[in-house]
Amino acid sequence: MEHARRIVWLTAVAATTCLAAVSPVLGASKRGSSRAAAKQTVRVERHVVAAGETLTGILAQRGLQASEILRWHEAMQAAAGEFVLSPGHVLLLEFQGQTIMRTSYEVDDCVRVKVERRGPRLLGKTEPLQARVRMVAREGVVTKSFSGAARQAGIPDAIVSKMADILGWEFDFRRVRPGDRFRVLYEERTTVDGRPLSPGKLLAAEIRSGKRAYQAFFYDDGGEGVYVDGNGRTLSHGFLRFPVEFTRISSHFARQRFHPVLQVGRPHHGVDFAAPQGTPVRAAGDGVVVSAGWEGDYGNQVEIRHENGWSTMYAHLKGFAPGIKPGRPVRQGEVIGWVGQTGLATGPHLHFALFRYGQYQDPLTAKVELRREVKDPVRFAEAKRTLLRQISALVRPTPPVAATMVATLPSTLRPAMVSLQP
Repeated sequence: MEHARRIVWLTAVAATTCLAAVSPVLGASKRGSSRAAAKQTVRVERHVVAAGETLTGILAQRGLQASEILRWHEAMQAAAGEFVLSPGHVLLLEFQGQTIMRTSYEVDDCVRVKVERRGPRLLGKTEPLQARVRMVAREGVVTKSFSGAARQAGIPDAIVSKMADILGWEFDFRRVRPGDRFRVLYEERTTVDGRPLSPGKLLAAEIRSGKRAYQAFFYDDGGEGVYVDGNGRTLSHGFLRFPVEFTRISSHFARQRFHPVLQVGRPHHGVDFAAPQGTPVRAAGDGVVVSAGWEGDYGNQVEIRHENGWSTMYAHLKGFAPGIKPGRPVRQGEVIGWVGQTGLATGPHLHFALFRYGQYQDPLTAKVELRREVKDPVRFAEAKRTLLRQISALVRPTPPVAATMVATLPSTLRPAMVSLQP
């Protein structure tokens, strides 16, 4: 794997080498051919992105003209959509002499964008980022907080957040008690050369609090896959109780509160989640965007209409995700914007409001029922038993399971779609 970290040189050897001994004149030709060959030398640079670096800045450091830099930047954006370089991600640059011929960049943990020169044109495409995947199980016991106990058990924050998303309507994570137990089964992902990637699917989760057990299982129902509880009822077709990964709840739902900016008493029909500026905000459920724009005191705001009279509102956003505009369908968990401090706000946070037929509801206590039963209860029961057996087997101290190349798996077993068939 060391060779992937070095600059690779491929030198073309001119056929005139053998002819140089025939004539002094051909010796001069050899020198000319050597220079031509040098111009055709292919050089591949592997650049690990540092904080604050941009594609235009990296290309400028390598001597490209401004017009050429703009062409490559636009070609990559056209292929992969708008994105910014992320620290730690890898950018490959291939040169032929002094001319850049190809670029390749890991947009995120799942997708790579490639652009190459074809005559006068730059053609781009995206492709899945090859990864190794294995199932990992963890378990733990709460001493103070659930998040603290989960981190102590080695569970990634992304999986902890997913557990809160899926089980948030069943179990109040703010009211865990010492002694509550939990266990989880999820996909661990790494690059081919061993670099850690963000985890894949959460496959199963269980929390035992007192005499009650709260369970969630990812189940292949023949469609996109759904999360269901232990009785085979869907969990993922409700709402996300927490549409943002927050540091604390800075203000609860209240009929009357003292407004920190206006310095007067007024209702607070929503929940404020304090979070760093730029934190992604996700749609709480499937729906259609009703509005996306500036709304006075609320600053940048998005409103989404859901089924059965429900709607949600997200305010004080820094900005909107590409394509978020009235009439656009969105899926549960889709990023619609980012935490900001627009409008009347004392600090960066998300103001999240929930409505039922136009009436305000408390997002932390309202019961949003949009569930259905799985189509084949017998098949689900067997899939559930399989997952529970896998958790029990993997949490024991056993030799690590060998990682599997995603490319060798059938499509139903890749990270985007995990089959729970036994």
